[in-house]
Amino acid sequence: MSKTFLMLKPDAFQNKDKILDVLTSHGIRIIKSQELDVDIHVMKTLLSHYHQVIDEKGPEFDFVGKMFNTFYFYGNKKIMPMIVEYDGPEDIIDYTRAIVGKTNPADAKEGTIRHEFSDDNYEKASIDNRLVHNVIHASDSHESAKREIQIWEDSFL
Repeated sequence: MSKTFLMLKPDAFQNKDKILDVLTSHGIRIIKSQELDVDIHVMKTLLSHYHQVIDEKGPEFDFVGKMFNTFYFYGNKKIMPMIVEYDGPEDIIDYTRAIVGKTNPADAKEGTIRHEFSDDNYEKASIDNRLVHNVIHASDSHESAKREIQIWEDSFL
């Protein structure tokens, strides 16, 4: 049995049940989750969660400012961190990321969560000075999953 971390973002909540149905229809089981209103405590956890991306992008990208705009000002102010498991033959990281689709919904394959539930892209996000509304986060490696699970378990799960 393998575990990873997924998180529904604010733009997912209009289709939350459908997105969760897609995950469960692929054999993904949610073992821990919590709907959270985005407040200062959640924002601090998001900063910890995304610290590597913040460092990678550098100050000129303004990831923190864009993240604040995305998770606090645009639309629904909820997120849903989840620890999930899967016991099929595929690697859970590769499997969940294939179900989720590419980070830029405009590049996501038909049938993926990001293709089906987002009509956003990097260009629109840049104009609004926010991160792309891509519905869901999925850990990109086993190391990231372990770190992200720990961050969210320590704070909320």
